[in-house]
Parts: sequence; C-alpha cells; structure tokens
Amino acid sequence: MKQFPFSWRFSIPAILLISGTILVGINIQQETSNSFQRVEENVSGNARFAGEQISGMLEYLYRRGNIEQAEISISKMQTDVNLSLAILYNRENRVLLATQYQLRNRPLQETPAAKNETAFTQVRENLSGEVILSEDKQKIWAIYPVPLQRKPGELRPSKVGILWLYYDISRLKQRAFSDALSRSLTSTISLGGFCILLWLFFEKTLTTRAEKIVAISQKIGQGELNQRVNIQGSDELANIASGFNKMANWIQTNTEKLQASETALKQLNETLKERVKERTIALREQKKQKNQLEETLYKLQQTQAQLVQQEKMSSLGQLVAGVAHEINNPINFIHGNITYVEEYTQVLLDFVELVQQCYPNPTPEIEDWAEEVELEFLQEDLPKTINSIKMGTKRVRDIVLSLRNFSRLDESDLKKAEVHDGIESTLLILQSRLKQKLGIEVVKHYSDLPLIECYPGQLNQVFMNILANAIDALETSEGENKLRQITIHTSQVDEKWVKIAIADNGCGIPPEIHNQIFNPFFTTKPVGKGTGMGMAISYQIITEKHGGKLTFSSTVGTGTECTIQIPIKQGIGNA
Repeated sequence: MKQFPFSWRFSIPAILLISGTILVGINIQQETSNSFQRVEENVSGNARFAGEQISGMLEYLYRRGNIEQAEISISKMQTDVNLSLAILYNRENRVLLATQYQLRNRPLQETPAAKNETAFTQVRENLSGEVILSEDKQKIWAIYPVPLQRKPGELRPSKVGILWLYYDISRLKQRAFSDALSRSLTSTISLGGFCILLWLFFEKTLTTRAEKIVAISQKIGQGELNQRVNIQGSDELANIASGFNKMANWIQTNTEKLQASETALKQLNETLKERVKERTIALREQKKQKNQLEETLYKLQQTQAQLVQQEKMSSLGQLVAGVAHEINNPINFIHGNITYVEEYTQVLLDFVELVQQCYPNPTPEIEDWAEEVELEFLQEDLPKTINSIKMGTKRVRDIVLSLRNFSRLDESDLKKAEVHDGIESTLLILQSRLKQKLGIEVVKHYSDLPLIECYPGQLNQVFMNILANAIDALETSEGENKLRQITIHTSQVDEKWVKIAIADNGCGIPPEIHNQIFNPFFTTKPVGKGTGMGMAISYQIITEKHGGKLTFSSTVGTGTECTIQIPIKQGIGNA
C-alpha cells in the first residue's frame, strides 16, 4: 500500500471540509430539485383545473350566444398572478378572445402559441385537454377544446375552438430555489459544527500523540537510541507507543553488539584484503604467462600453416612450370611444321585435281582405287583436318602459356603485373572444375586497368583460393536446375586504387560465422576437404603484403561476394 503523502493535521480537516462541502452540495441540489418538482406539479394542477373550468364555462356561454360574458370571463383570468396569457382561438386558429386585447383577430402564427400548432390539432381530434411543460422547464401551457357551436343532431361539434393558457414558472422556481437554499443553511451550519468537533477530537486523541511517535522515531533514526515515547492510556496509540519503546530497547542492545562485531569484522576484512591482493597479483602473473604461451603457440601454428601452404604452392609452381616447359618444345615443333604440312597438302591436292582434269577417263584400276579410298571425301576433309590440328596446337600453346604465367607462384619479387592475366590463368587452371557436371558459367566485367605493383604469384594464390571457395559453394547449393554463376568485376576506384569483386550465387555464409571467416584453421568444409588456411593466408597476402583490403558480404541462399582493393603503387595503402 502506498504511503499517505500528507500530514494528518492538515489532511483530516481537508477531508472533513471536502466531505462537508460535497454533502452540502448534494443536499442543496436535492432540495432544489424537489422544490422545482413541487412548483411544476402545483402549477400543472392549477393549469389543468383552470383549463377545464374556463373551457366548460366558455362552451356554455357560446351555446347561449352570450359573447359579452365570455369576454368578461377571459378578462377576469388576469387576476391569476401566475397566468401570463390566455387566448381563445376559433376553428381557423384565429384569436377570438385574449387577455391582451391587441392579439384579437390575429392568426395562430402571429401569437405566442405558434409553437403549439401540432398540439392544437391533436386536442381538436381527441376533444381532450392537455397540459405541456416546455423543454427548458420554465413554461407550462394548458390547451383545452371549446365547442363553439353544435348543430342539432351532431354527435361531434363541427366548430371547435382552442383555449390556450400560458404560465411562466421561472419566478416561482427562483423563489423555490431561495427557499431551498435557506432551508439548507441550517443543516450546513450543523454539519460544519460537527466537522469542527470531529477535527478537534482527532487533533487531541490522534494527531498530537502520533506526532510524538514520529518525532521520537526520527531522533532514533539519527542515532539517539536512548529516546523513548511517553504516551499514557490504554488505546491503540498508547499500545503502539509501548511496543515502539520495546523495539527501541531491542535496537539499542543489538546495535551495541553489532558495533563490536563490526569492529572485529573490519579488522578481519583488512587482513583478507591483503591476502586477496597478494593472490590477485600471483594470478595476474600466471594469466600473463598463459597469454604469452597461447600467443606464441598461435604464431607458431600460423607460421607452420603458411610455410606448408607456401611450400605446396611453390611445388605446384615448379611442377606446372616443368610440365609447361616440357610440353612447350614439342608443341612448338608441331605447330611450326603444321604450316608446311598444310602447304604440301594443298600442292598434292592441286596436283590430283590437275591430273583429273587432264585425264578425265582414268583406267579401271585408278577408278577402283579412288572409290576404295573415297578420294572425293579425302579432298574435301583433309584441309578441314589440318585446320583442326592447327587450332588444337594453338589451344595447347595457349594452355602452356597460361600454365607458365600461373607458375609464377614462387616469385618473390615486387613487379608490375596485369591483373586480368592472373585471373585468366587461374580460371584456366580451374577449367576442369568449372566445366564438370555443374556447368558453372563465368561472367566477366573487365575494365581498363593499369599495371599494378604486386607479388604476382601470391596474388594468383588469392584468386585461386577465392574462386575455389566459390566453386565449392556452388557445388553444395541446392537445386539441380539452378543456373550456377560466378561473376567477376574489375574497376579502377581512383588514381590510387583498383578493385576486384568475385561473386557467386551459391549457398551463402550464415551470419553467425561471418567474424570467423579470416581466422586460421577455421573451415566449414568436411574433414579432409579443407585446411581452413586459404582465406586466412589470402587476407594476410592482401592486407600485409600489398597494403590492401579484403572484405566480403554474404546472404544465406543468395550467395557471397569477395572484394579485393589493391593500391596501384605499393606504399599508398600503408601510408
């Protein structure tokens, strides 16, 4: 329960005052409402009585034709102080008689009763009077039928007038309100006296004594534990004061014991702090040594993995270079002699054609031999075969050239190189994986790039790692009918930087492992298929060796894009 926010000394009188005011207001409202109801009932009864009496008298006088007496009867109604206006209308709703002479012969619409036209119609139909209270409850209208003439044999009079009486009850209601207010004054004074007596009772028996308890409790809260409450009696507050004194005695006794214990605890705490401090220093030294050992082990593992990877790539480069060299010599010999073979073949074919022209009728033996070897087919297919051999040798020479370019993996010198040559060489090495059953499409968007200062072999290694990961992602992506695609964009960012973006539409990388992709030995591939060093070494080659940036963005189910930014001249990225 919430604490009461105000003092009892002020809140109790305020509550009594508010309650008294509300009760007085309710009393005045109730008394006023009853007075107004009595006024409305009295005036309505008088209006009903006057309407029945006057309408009957007017009916009698009009039957006898005594119009003059009817005018006198209407005029006498002015003596009723509550009656504001009385009018008698004929059947066309024109004024016959009225307490105000100037209203005579006027139509209903030009008189104060114009709003009661509908009621006039109902009264004529029902031949029954009606008393109406206005919407603002300040006026009462009495509307009664007056048969002005009845023909012999008529059950219902053909000429019915209307007697309209208007009573203004606003002054009566004002007088009733004054009377109700004066009647409520006595009860208000009595209620005020009762509230004052009640407040004095609370002040003496409750508030003053409660303040004593509050004052002593505040002093005890400030540390004066020897203070006690002195309240006599057997009521609830006296019992509270007695219980409070017992509690104060208990607090004082236990406080003294607590202070003694606190002193001893303080001494023990100081000793414990010294021991904890010594132990913390020892643990800190142990943790520092452990961190140094872990860091050393991590560097050793990273160095070992890099050496293994570099040795693999170096061996691969030597193997590729050796194979390319061994293939290059014989293929150059074959490709060089293809031209002479093509020339000699064409000479022989021309000679055979010339012989056929000079000897159109060969011997049967020659015809049999020509038919057996399909001479016409040989003349047509031999140039095509030589062209195919020529194209094949050219393709082998291109492959050898790409292998020689890629074999620069073991080069350690910084030199200017063409980025696109490195990408094309890497794609050629991976051609077998790209054209396997998956049929991966490579889309290239190359821009004009300048030669950049780099370590060509190491840069090719980065391209190899990223493209191999992209192929792995496409191989594990779901959907046999899905178009698998690798997109390569190259562009010059400004006069200092170039950018290479390699994207795939594979399975993507889950967000929870994004921050681990460049960590050494981290891999998502099955055991035996990945070492977890490819992206870590690539990151080191781009950032540390070339002063560039290697970033990636990936969405599960959409694909991954790796972005490489390299300075055109070394020293810019690290500046």
